[in-house]
Amino acid sequence: MSLSYQHITPALARQTKLLMTDVDGTLTSADDTISPAVFETVLRLEESGVIVGLVSGRTLPELESLGHRLNISGPIIAENGAIARLKVDGELIELGYSRKPSMEALEKLMLLYPGSIRGREDNAERLVDVVIHTDNVPREALIQHLEDVQLVDSGYIMHLMPTGISKGNTLLELLGSVGHDGVSPEEVMVFGDSATDLSLFEIFPHSVLIPNPRLAPELTDDVQKAAAYIAGIPYGEGFVQVARYIADIRADSGRS
Repeated sequence: MSLSYQHITPALARQTKLLMTDVDGTLTSADDTISPAVFETVLRLEESGVIVGLVSGRTLPELESLGHRLNISGPIIAENGAIARLKVDGELIELGYSRKPSMEALEKLMLLYPGSIRGREDNAERLVDVVIHTDNVPREALIQHLEDVQLVDSGYIMHLMPTGISKGNTLLELLGSVGHDGVSPEEVMVFGDSATDLSLFEIFPHSVLIPNPRLAPELTDDVQKAAAYIAGIPYGEGFVQVARYIADIRADSGRS
């Protein structure tokens, strides 16, 4: 069971070098916007010496745009771990993933469920995963037709991507190249809200669950069990609550 964020110790707040956060449901508010308070809090973290990065199911162009607006210095991990840059304007990291399995799976499902399965418009901007509308076809029914491809439900949309891709695995692969001397898993704090963040919570010991009332319990139960800490309020306001708590501790340590 996750503990209140107030159990984050001063020692942990001070040792955190990298904070990676999901976007939808984690930085966004209930109306799907990102409040000025999030921008202010991310700036405070960066000024306190914490590198901030984004890890999301969104497309790379979307995350690059948001990264510029937030003025972050950390990695950008898009498409639930399939695509990554060490910095917003950095070179694309070669992770070795192909889009072919996802496209073949989409074609197969469209043949099996004509009219019910269709791709989303932003697939044109995706490099590896494919997002689909399923028109109430149960996820369990779709999974039985997939080989070497996973169907990931973010609570917002379904993602088809090759087996083995995850946010946590990709972040772990990048750590040695973050900052001047690399970062250890113990120096990372991860924020998320749903099943797509489970790999982050399982790999990294310092994790924060941001409650998302919009999501069904089956999309959050495992994440809540895996999370080390939980915010006291949902959505981006919860992110601000916890991130400010960490920034305040670091500021007090700097003055002492």
